Amino acid sequence: MQNKEQNALLVHRENYEVPKGQEQVVHYKIAKLDSTGKVLEPARIVKDDPKYFETVLKRNLENMGYTVEILHHPQGRYSSVKIETAEARLAEKDAEIARLKAELAKAQESKVKTNTEAKPETKEEAPKAPKAPKAPKGKK
Repeated sequence: MQNKEQNALLVHRENYEVPKGQEQVVHYKIAKLDSTGKVLEPARIVKDDPKYFETVLKRNLENMGYTVEILHHPQGRYSSVKIETAEARLAEKDAEIARLKAELAKAQESKVKTNTEAKPETKEEAPKAPKAPKAPKGKK
């Protein structure tokens, strides 16, 4: 049993050999990790029908926090796809937001510098005279 777990840990798409007669099913490796990287469930290799995998399983596994690595797909799809956990996606989005905020702060800082370096105007604008009210229209 332990040998099987070790094999599942060492198997990747590049070195995975599809068993004879199982070429028409999707083979994928799943594992569940917490946010610190501690293994909650050890890696294991699972085989399922391609249509069922694409319509139901893939989304549900992702929502439950599993990492999924597709080892073999009969139509050749997902050759370079690795489904990430929700936490990983959120961390990636947080990093993107932080990067955008830094760019925005830098842009605002440079805008403030250019405004302070510009010559201040000494002319005071004269207030505009109020418009005269229109004459009321009479009855026609």
